[in-house]
Amino acid sequence: MKQKLYEIRNEFHRFFGDKYGNGGTGLTVYFPAEKTERSGIAVMAMHSSDYMGIFPMVELARRGFITAGVAPRSRNIEVWTQDAKKCAEFLRNIPGVKKLVLMGHSQGGCMMSAYQYIAENGVSRFKKTERILPFPDIEKLAPADGLMLLDGNYGIMSVLALDPAVRNLKSGYDRIPDLDVFNPENGYAPGASHYSNEFVRRFQKAQIKMYKELLAMAQDWYEKIKAGRGVFADDEPIIIPGGGGGSSNNKPFCFDTRLLGRTANPQPLLHPDGSITTEMVSTVRKPVDSVPSTQYNRGAAVTSVKTLLAGELIFDDDFGYDECSMWGLDNNFNPLSPWENVKGIQVPLLCQGNTASHEFVNMEFSYIAAVSKDKEIIMTEGSQHDYSPVEAKYGNTLGNSCDYFAEWLTKPGRFL
Repeated sequence: MKQKLYEIRNEFHRFFGDKYGNGGTGLTVYFPAEKTERSGIAVMAMHSSDYMGIFPMVELARRGFITAGVAPRSRNIEVWTQDAKKCAEFLRNIPGVKKLVLMGHSQGGCMMSAYQYIAENGVSRFKKTERILPFPDIEKLAPADGLMLLDGNYGIMSVLALDPAVRNLKSGYDRIPDLDVFNPENGYAPGASHYSNEFVRRFQKAQIKMYKELLAMAQDWYEKIKAGRGVFADDEPIIIPGGGGGSSNNKPFCFDTRLLGRTANPQPLLHPDGSITTEMVSTVRKPVDSVPSTQYNRGAAVTSVKTLLAGELIFDDDFGYDECSMWGLDNNFNPLSPWENVKGIQVPLLCQGNTASHEFVNMEFSYIAAVSKDKEIIMTEGSQHDYSPVEAKYGNTLGNSCDYFAEWLTKPGRFL
C-alpha cells in the first residue's frame, strides 16, 4: 500500500569526540515535518561503516517515522556496542518517542542482531567459549523494542573473501591454477561462469584451510609481539593478497549465481506492483567478477594481528554451501551470526532480502532459526543490495520495500 510522504529535516550529533569536535560517533537523525502517531516510533540503523545517510532511513522518515543512522568509532565490538547504546539512549529521550526499533542492513544485520542478543541475554554464550583472545567485557545494554534485518550478511564475509589460489602472502601473482576462480578450466567465463560441484567444494575447503593457516600464523605472531620480538609493542599489520572485502571478491557465488541463488522453502515475494505471492524465490542478480588478487586497492585485505585474532571464527574442514544452504561453521561461537543470534531474540523481528543480491538466502536462514513469536519475512523482487533495481522493469524497489517496512512497523499491537 502506498504511503503518505512528508517533508523531512535532519540533525547531526556527535558523541565521544574530543573537545574540538573531532572523532567520535556520528548520529544523523531524520524528522518528518508533521508529527503523527508514527513519529512515536524511532528506527536506528548501524553498520561498521558510516550509515548516517542510508536510503531506507531517509525514506522511512518521509513515511512519518523518526529515523537515525550511525557512524561508529570502530569495528571493535566493545566500542561499537557502546556507540549503539549511546545513540539509542539519545533517540529514546526525544520527546514523543515511545518505541525504538533497530535496523541492520548487510554487515549491520550482524551487528544489530548481536547488540539485541547481548541486550536480552548478556555475553555468557561468548564468555564460556575458548578463544585465542578473551571475549571482551561489554557494559549492560538496553534492548530495543524490535529488530529489522535487511539483506543481512552471513557474518563470515572476511573468510568468504579469501582467495585460496594465492600461494603465499608475498605475492598476488603466484597462483594455484586448480583453485583459481578466473581459470576457464575451472568453469570461468566473463559474465557467465559455471563452476562444477567438484571445483566449488575444492575451493571451499581450500578457503577454510587458508583461513586456519592465517589464524595460526597470527597467533604465533602475537606471541612474538608479547615477548618483545616483534616490530611494534602492541600490534602489527598484515596484508593478505586477494583478501579484500566487497560484494564480489573471490566468492564463487558472485561469479556463478546458481550458488546461494534460491530459497529452500516458499517465501513471500514483494512484486513491483506491490502484490505479494508465496513461492520458491530465485535470485535475479547479475554475475559479477571480483577484483584480481594482483591488485592492492580493493583486492587486498589490510588488517592486523590482533584484529584477525579478535575476529576468530570456527569452521569444520568440510565447510561449504550450495544453492540454498550452508554448513560446517560454528555459529554459536560467532557473535556476528544473525541466524544464531535470532535464537535468543524475543522482540518482533522482520527479515527482508533482496533477490538481486545473495544475502536474501541468509535472511531465510535467520527467519527459520528465529524464536520470536512475532517474526515475518519478505523478499523484494529485483532489488539489489543497495535497494536499486537490477533492471528498470522492477520499478521503485526502494520505495516498495519502505512501504512494506512502514506497514510492518505500524501493524496494530506491534509498536503502536
